[in-house]
Amino acid sequence: MPKVKVKNMEQLDIEIQRLKEKTRRLENELGERIDHLKGNYKSMAMNTVVPGIAKSGVLGIVGGIAKTAWKSGATKSVLTSALITAAEFIGVRLGIKLFDNIRNKRRRKKASAARSHEEEDEG
Repeated sequence: MPKVKVKNMEQLDIEIQRLKEKTRRLENELGERIDHLKGNYKSMAMNTVVPGIAKSGVLGIVGGIAKTAWKSGATKSVLTSALITAAEFIGVRLGIKLFDNIRNKRRRKKASAARSHEEEDEG
């Protein structure tokens, strides 16, 4: 039923009822979509990262291996150590790069200022 211009109390009641029914229908649709999302979240996330992997069966194999490896204390320790080392390496590389960029900007500014000062002295 399309929107109508409400002119009296009876029409108001009908419009309120129509909007309540529409609200219930939309709530049900939203609930169905949320259920679908909950049921398919893992495969949707994996398809986002690596398209097609969720249907290939690789996901189950990789997940099983990862669970088994994570349960092992030694593996967890090695993986944690490797991740920390990688994070430190990346941090140092980014820090050095950032430091070099700042240092080079300062050098360029000083060189530019010196050149403009020399040009003023000559002129």
